[in-house]
Amino acid sequence: LEVFNTKDQEYVLLSSNTKDTSEVRAVRCSGASSTSASSVAGGFSSSGGSSSSTSGARRNPASLGVSAPRVEQHLILAPREGVEYFVEHQAGFFYVISNHERPDFLVYRLPEESSFLSDGGWQHLQPFFRPPGGMHVTDADVLSKWLVLYGHDAAEPRVCVVPLDAASFSDGDAVDQQQGSYLAAVPSAVGSVEPGVNADPDATSIRFTFRSPLEAGATYHLDLASGSVELVRRREWSASGGPGPDAFECERLEFPARDGELVPLTLVRPKRDGSGGFPRPCLLHVYGAYGSCLVPDFRPEHIVLLRQGWVIAFAHVRGGGERGRSWHAAGKQLNKVQSVLDLVDGMRFLLARGIAAPGGLCAKAASAGGLTLGAVLNSPEASALLAGAVLEVPFVDLLTGMSDPSLPLTVHEFAEWGDPREPEHEANLRSLCPYENVGSHRYPRLYLSCARVDSRVPPWMPLKLAARIRARSPSYLDGPISAPRTGGVRRRHSAAA
Repeated sequence: LEVFNTKDQEYVLLSSNTKDTSEVRAVRCSGASSTSASSVAGGFSSSGGSSSSTSGARRNPASLGVSAPRVEQHLILAPREGVEYFVEHQAGFFYVISNHERPDFLVYRLPEESSFLSDGGWQHLQPFFRPPGGMHVTDADVLSKWLVLYGHDAAEPRVCVVPLDAASFSDGDAVDQQQGSYLAAVPSAVGSVEPGVNADPDATSIRFTFRSPLEAGATYHLDLASGSVELVRRREWSASGGPGPDAFECERLEFPARDGELVPLTLVRPKRDGSGGFPRPCLLHVYGAYGSCLVPDFRPEHIVLLRQGWVIAFAHVRGGGERGRSWHAAGKQLNKVQSVLDLVDGMRFLLARGIAAPGGLCAKAASAGGLTLGAVLNSPEASALLAGAVLEVPFVDLLTGMSDPSLPLTVHEFAEWGDPREPEHEANLRSLCPYENVGSHRYPRLYLSCARVDSRVPPWMPLKLAARIRARSPSYLDGPISAPRTGGVRRRHSAAA
């Protein structure tokens, strides 16, 4: 549950969301438009108190003979299963960004006089703007004269600017190319954009922060009328640790999956000379679940590896959200095996293209990404491509976890993984579950971690996997695996979990 002011300070919104369903209620701010969220939200306190002007202590109005004001909550749109939406307000309209007609969200307007009705409100929505291309909307700023949408398209960050005063409206399809709308220039196609506070509803400019594997955090100023983007400040690398960002390059590639689909791949590596470089040790990240993007963010530990000659790669496999909701649907429930196959195809691509050195490819995954990587490790042919793997709090006993409704999130996860009470889903979960499919082949060196308190991944999951690998694969602990010396990199120790 989120409670926040609209940017114009006219309403307090209460937004309740599950994984795929939203419900938003509005409370009109009484008095001056400068009413703060905290003062209005105070009406929701169980004590119903107010602040004393003399002592500052919170008192119960009933003890003073005063009845607490009644706060009326109005439902903006009736909840629909599988429909997500979020809301802002400006100049007599609620701006609704919903996925009920376009899975990656459209923008609608809802007049105040048509809201708060008992008919659910959906038939009163006015189509306003269709984001360009395959842009998936994740956030928005609604100002008095501008609408700014944030999101991504094919794993690339997007900032879309739409003038409100030049818009035309219809009762039919949303306007595909709103007059004067444009995509703002972002520093790179690889990275992520985070909106600034942008609290002034009458502002003609906004700020956003851009991060990438080579950018620790840079704040930019965007003039909404001209579209000009100017750097305000950035976090600099430490000059004492080795080469700076100019010594490395970051690029977006695509590799062909076995079914012909092109899968995005992000690469960060030392700059190559005219010969194209040579194979290097490579750390490959994967996630691919819940429709979440695997964001190639700045991580200090990556800089250490880059300075030692490594390549850092991110495989944006199906099941994630890099290409919108269809990309997620293509890698969940009965399609989950596609995430695993995409990862294997990405590993083969890195080796075949001479990007990763044979014997020098390592993989890393966390949480739900551990299922994908764990399934790869159980394949003798695929695991032979890896020199090592890191699984952080991995979700590796999928079948047991999804069969235990006493776990806090199990029932809510059926939409992602499937319900094991159905034979088809049970067979699919069993075939993918890393714990259920541990083999007797030689595994690469593994590092598994667990959290003592984790509502999503109980500690017994990675512990059970480690014990079963040791029991079923006796050769796992037999002798060291030589680490690659390419690029002057050599591991001194290897850990067995």
